Amino acid sequence: MAGADGAAEWARHWQYAALPDLDLLRARYVRHTFPRHSHEGYVFGAVTGGVEDVGLPGGTVHAVPGTVVMINPEVPHTARSGAPEGWAYSTLYPSAQVINGIAADVTSLRGTVGFAETRVTDPHASRLITEVHRAAEEGNALAADSLLRILVTRLLSRHGSPLPNLTAHAGGARNAARARAALEERMADPPTLETLAAELGTGPFALLRAFKK
Repeated sequence: MAGADGAAEWARHWQYAALPDLDLLRARYVRHTFPRHSHEGYVFGAVTGGVEDVGLPGGTVHAVPGTVVMINPEVPHTARSGAPEGWAYSTLYPSAQVINGIAADVTSLRGTVGFAETRVTDPHASRLITEVHRAAEEGNALAADSLLRILVTRLLSRHGSPLPNLTAHAGGARNAARARAALEERMADPPTLETLAAELGTGPFALLRAFKK
């Protein structure tokens, strides 16, 4: 869609069959905002234009080109434009199995791993995120998988740390149960997926995943 300034907003969220435990989102937003939500897996975001403001429990971080935003599972956050021109970005949503598996292969970290920093200045890692997208869009499974592993290894080696055991699956199941109850109560006038997700404090994609499990 287009804002009053004529700037188009668009988004593509998809899964690449060769990497089933990874979601990809590439988008440009001007006025769109994401209400408070969380994800069962990890978030690696690279802003490619403009400014994104990410609201986290510890405050707001400003993501610009050359930075990488890293969000651990089940961490609530919001997102909106941090500049009049909006922001464009490429984001990867790898599952906990992907991150923990790579960590076990290349680091001494075991169990559930996380990232101590939320936003880091790392132009190379930012480019790797966009290159994973490009390889997936071109159907190059080997390149996409290799680039993802290089990216995760780089981020883990610089910012990785152990996390307490997370109950991401339990959180997803809990949200699915709450959503079913809400839909049963409002069958005559059901809410949209985005509205329902916002009411539950999660994201539309995360809620869809919870229903599939």
